[in-house]
Amino acid sequence: MEKRKFFNKKDIVIIALIILSGTALMCFMPKEEGSRALVIYNGREIDSLPLDRDCIYRPEVNENIEIEVKDGRVRFLSSDCPDKICVNTGWLGKAGQSAVCLPNRLSVTVSGGKDGIEGEI
Repeated sequence: MEKRKFFNKKDIVIIALIILSGTALMCFMPKEEGSRALVIYNGREIDSLPLDRDCIYRPEVNENIEIEVKDGRVRFLSSDCPDKICVNTGWLGKAGQSAVCLPNRLSVTVSGGKDGIEGEI
């Protein structure tokens, strides 16, 4: 009885080409990064921070909160709220991502980028 091979040489070449082309596409696709961070207090936009400039921002409505912009991303660096969920959310960098500090009624939302999200609330 003759043993059948699961893959022959042509199958292996085709699979390798598919994997290589998929990898090449992923490497050359543009990233979906946002272009700015919207700072929203009590449902109204109070500021817009460009993500291409590193800074630490303290909103006028509560200067005990620090929002950090670094390397095209944004996060709550510190807050005076008791639970620190906003701080523990971590870095946001893609359009549509957001972090909220409920006790202080403050949120940060990444907008712009490929998705076209332009600060609609």
